[in-house]
Amino acid sequence: MAIVNTNAVKVHQPECLDDFALQQNSRYKLESILDQTLPFPANGVCGIVLYGLYGTGKTTIANLLPGLIDTSKADPNAANLQPSSIRDTQEPFVDYHPCAQGQNGAQLTQQINNRTQLISLNASGYHFVVMDEVDNLTEAAQAGFKAIMGKHHVIFIMTTNNLDKIDAGIQNRSVLIDMNVPPPAYWRPILSRVYTDANLTPPTNAVLDQVVVAGRGSARSIFSDVVMGANQAKRSGQTAVAKIANIRS
Repeated sequence: MAIVNTNAVKVHQPECLDDFALQQNSRYKLESILDQTLPFPANGVCGIVLYGLYGTGKTTIANLLPGLIDTSKADPNAANLQPSSIRDTQEPFVDYHPCAQGQNGAQLTQQINNRTQLISLNASGYHFVVMDEVDNLTEAAQAGFKAIMGKHHVIFIMTTNNLDKIDAGIQNRSVLIDMNVPPPAYWRPILSRVYTDANLTPPTNAVLDQVVVAGRGSARSIFSDVVMGANQAKRSGQTAVAKIANIRS
């Protein structure tokens, strides 16, 4: 029997830092960049390295940051907002590199160098370069990459599952953001919002915390568990969720 899921519960795409569960120090660093408490890029620091386990939202936030940073620097209205609630109003151009096999050598470094020699047309005047799984860069590529990180008009945003494989010089030129699992309490408002958006009463904090612990820091697992429980409740005609199954068990 076919089931039509026109009312299926969905997780909205993140638009600001408030849409992420982050460790306190990691949130502080990112907010300090957006409200310019931390001058960035400046003092030889022009990179952001998001590191942590699989599924912790590194790539998602890496793709979001260029717009948030460009907005914080170019949109005068951003100064009146909390940094965690700033949303992208500029839609800057971003160079994205997956650093996959065949795209992780010295030729990639040269390509980035050539691109960033041009004048940026972004509102902030900065080039944005996003590099996913930057630990896949060859040793030669990492050595060359350090050299181009000296440019004052380029912001590099990188992700990695293995911080120890990133050249120490690259780390030294970057703000390091730990994306590993924060305390479960930091997840509660984000997960509760999934239910309230679906006109459901969220489960207790204890149940939400169990979901976060079972997900082992993976947003993919955590949101899958929450959406599955919410959809089951809606199909059963319930208005509240009391229990959530775990897809990993």
